[in-house]
Amino acid sequence: MLTETESGEASVPVAIGVSSRKKTEQEATQADKHSRTLLFVTNSFSYGGSEKHLLELLRGIQEPGTRVIILCTDSDPFTERLNSLSLEEVVVQHEKSLESIWDWAQVFRKNKPNAVVLVYGTLWMLPWVAAVAARVAGVPRLYAIHHLMPQQPAEPLIQTIKSPRDLLRRVFGRRVRKLLFARIPPRICDTTICVSNAVRDSLVADYGFPMGKMRTIHNGVACREFALKSGDRASVRAALDVGANDVLLICTARLSREKGIDILISAMERILTRYPFCKCAVVGDGPLGEKLREDIRSRGLDRQVLLLGFQKDVKPYLSAADVFVLVSYIEGLPYSVLEAMASGLPCVVTDVGGNREAVVDRTTGLVIKPGSVDEAVLAIEYLLSHPQERANMAKAAQRRATSEFEIDEKMAEFRKLFLACE
Repeated sequence: MLTETESGEASVPVAIGVSSRKKTEQEATQADKHSRTLLFVTNSFSYGGSEKHLLELLRGIQEPGTRVIILCTDSDPFTERLNSLSLEEVVVQHEKSLESIWDWAQVFRKNKPNAVVLVYGTLWMLPWVAAVAARVAGVPRLYAIHHLMPQQPAEPLIQTIKSPRDLLRRVFGRRVRKLLFARIPPRICDTTICVSNAVRDSLVADYGFPMGKMRTIHNGVACREFALKSGDRASVRAALDVGANDVLLICTARLSREKGIDILISAMERILTRYPFCKCAVVGDGPLGEKLREDIRSRGLDRQVLLLGFQKDVKPYLSAADVFVLVSYIEGLPYSVLEAMASGLPCVVTDVGGNREAVVDRTTGLVIKPGSVDEAVLAIEYLLSHPQERANMAKAAQRRATSEFEIDEKMAEFRKLFLACE
């Protein structure tokens, strides 16, 4: 999914919902006596895949009598989007100074949730004390959701042991403590949910998460919303100066190092020498935007490689495309791939995270090695030179999205898990 950086500076809870109304304190207290309360903890600093997943989750589990709280410990990328969703009521709280177990426990006791859900955009996004504090506060049920393949913390600064102090820093240093503390939450959580088997297996094998408490619930997509619209296809292709016989590649991704956009640009430079009818559009924004634009200009690819920036709705661009490409270095199970499949696009993806769980190599697309310009070129050129196979993969991708990744089925699993809490 695309990302954009936002910040929220509100210091008090904000009630959101198209059907909500101002309540007196007495009315709110009366309502809360009969409510089931779910509290989601997030340390989001921008809007991306894990934030999109949380909003989809809120829509999927909404039920009369259930109050939902999003506890933001960094910025707030949710309030603006909640205004446009048909949710009965969601409360966004901001707590940016939570440090000790006591601080966290106070917040949990104040809200009296039936369940706390810790949302990890990355393994290190939330402190271990949050999980411990939930238990100290007497929260009945504790869950965690992990979205991204875990990355090892930085190597210790002390590489050579020259003194007893150096030995202590190596044995009990920050990296060692970080790895040890990462093992605490999964042991006291009732269930740890992962968006792909790849994320689950890595957490178990590399970080000692207990397999018996792990569960995979894949990301899902509302496939019906991504049905091809011929009007969108024609208008977007015209706006991008893409001819009827041209092949348009599409990539929807944040312009950051881990998405490998530089690999895609290098691949396009080579592909265009043999397939001048190919164009590539990248939808998304991020910290590398200007650097990538300069790279494109320096290679003379301004008319063939288009950086379109953030787009609120990616569906028209997916409708306009012929092939989806994502050459990232790290993923969990990207929404962008599922949306492309639902749009009927064959996908070229790198073999990272859960990509292979979505894209069946040689059936719904091609799976390549990350970081390889050569493999990216070979995969894209194969689809350019085999139009019939490309069309077959497109149909197979759409069927797979519908049969395996329909969002209603994924949300039903979360409902069964979270709404069982009393």
